[in-house]
Amino acid sequence: MAPADKGPNDRDGQISPDERAEFKRRSAEIGRRLEAARSEPGSDRGEPKKGGNDHGEVMGRALRLSTELIGGIVVGAAIGWYLDTYLMPNVFGTKTWPLMFIIFFLLGSAAGMLNVVRAGMKIKTGPSDPSKGKAVPDDDDDI
Repeated sequence: MAPADKGPNDRDGQISPDERAEFKRRSAEIGRRLEAARSEPGSDRGEPKKGGNDHGEVMGRALRLSTELIGGIVVGAAIGWYLDTYLMPNVFGTKTWPLMFIIFFLLGSAAGMLNVVRAGMKIKTGPSDPSKGKAVPDDDDDI
């Protein structure tokens, strides 16, 4: 807005005492509502939840699952490489370089995936020993 367009009510950024009182009243009301929302038990912003869905625990689970998969692949590939490089030429007299490596790489990959599925199911359903985790309530429709 150009300086020539200023109307008779322009006060160069000054507010009247009535407007100031209304502003203070509204800001106090917003403050009360914020405090009420923060103190609610279902609030997302308060203390970390006890349910275990905080960021650190989720990152830990993801790191564990990826380590299970990568570990299976590395161990399988290492066993296959060792068999092809050292054991097969010395024991059987023939060099089978890619054969054992490929077989054990695939076996290690399958074992890693199986470990990921098992760990994922354990995270989803809880430990198999009831004394090691919190109890899950029974269904009401069971007889």
